[in-house]
This record gives sequence, structure tokens and C-alpha cells, in this order.
Amino acid sequence: MKAVIELDLPTPQQSRSFKTRQSFVDAGWDILRNRSWESVSITDIAKKAGRSVGVFYQRFGSKDDFLTVLLNRWLETSYTSLNSWPPARTASELIDWYLHDAFDRIRANRYLWRAALQRSWDNAEFWEPFRVMGGRRRETLFVKLGDLRGRPLNEDEQHRLGVAIQVFNSVLNNALLNDPGPLRADQPEFLPALEELFKAVARLELD
Repeated sequence: MKAVIELDLPTPQQSRSFKTRQSFVDAGWDILRNRSWESVSITDIAKKAGRSVGVFYQRFGSKDDFLTVLLNRWLETSYTSLNSWPPARTASELIDWYLHDAFDRIRANRYLWRAALQRSWDNAEFWEPFRVMGGRRRETLFVKLGDLRGRPLNEDEQHRLGVAIQVFNSVLNNALLNDPGPLRADQPEFLPALEELFKAVARLELD
């Protein structure tokens, strides 16, 4: 199973070349916090990075390749975060953190996440690294919940919890992509409603 999206781009060999590449990545990451991918031009990215458009093409080849680099950064940070979950005293506390973390990370990078979802429409295989990463987060949650409860989750509990995570992610993704209402992702009641839905589907005995 792939942990990253494969991309045939030259690897920076010198410190200055790496810094140039990183300046573009940081610029793109920052721009996508406030603007949709389709509204962003290569000129916008180059200007934000303090570089020329020509240098952008030397490093990335195309806007689509650059998006792949940004998405790989998302995957890398997601895997790194698996080792830095905060300690939880109870199962309820752990689940509350898990849901808030997922919501906050996606909402903060909503336009990058939308671009990933839109790309997956045209290529189902593209989503595989994200599916693998999501599976790792889910498995980590199972293990930590088992530790807090003093026993591993049984097969039925894992299934219900997995379905609850799928429902949570699906509603959040739909809100970010299509904004169908009545609740919207930027409304304060959105996350509490999602948490209630999650717990109703999971039906776990907590604490």
C-alpha cells in the first residue's frame, strides 16, 4: 500500500535548491488556507514565494505536479502526528480530541482538502494513500481506546467505530465540497451535531 502519491520530479541536491523548493511549498500551503485551488495561479504562488514563474516550472513542471507535492506534505504531516497524540485520561476524552483534531485540520486546510477530493473523482486510485493514512489513524484510535478501557476493542466495536468515523468524514467532506446545508462547516453547532451523530453510530460504552 502506498503512503505517498508517486511523482517523477527531480530531488533537490543542494541546500539552496531545497530552500527554493520549500519556499514554493510554504507559499502554496499558505495561499490555500484562504483560496480555492482553481482560483490560484502559478503567478500567485511564485509571487508569494518571492520567486519567478520560470523557477517554479524548473522545480515542479506544472500546477498539477505542485498540487501533488502539497498533498504529499499533508500525508507526511498526518503520519508524523500519529506519534504526538496528547495523553487522554478517559475514552470519552480521547474520542473528543480525535474528532476535534480531524475537524480542525481539515477545516484549516479546507481548500487543499477540496482539491484532493476533486482529483479523486477522476482517478479512484489516487485516493489510496489517503485511505491508507486514514486506516492508520483509525487503528491507532482502536489501540489507544483499548488501553484506556483495559481490554482490546472486539470485532463488533471496531466495526461500529469504523462506520462512525466513515459517517463523520463523509458529512464533513460533503459540507466542504457542496455546502448543502442546513448546517454548514463554519457554524458553531456543526461539530457538536457531528459528534452526536458519531456517538449514536458508534454506540460505545464510554467510561
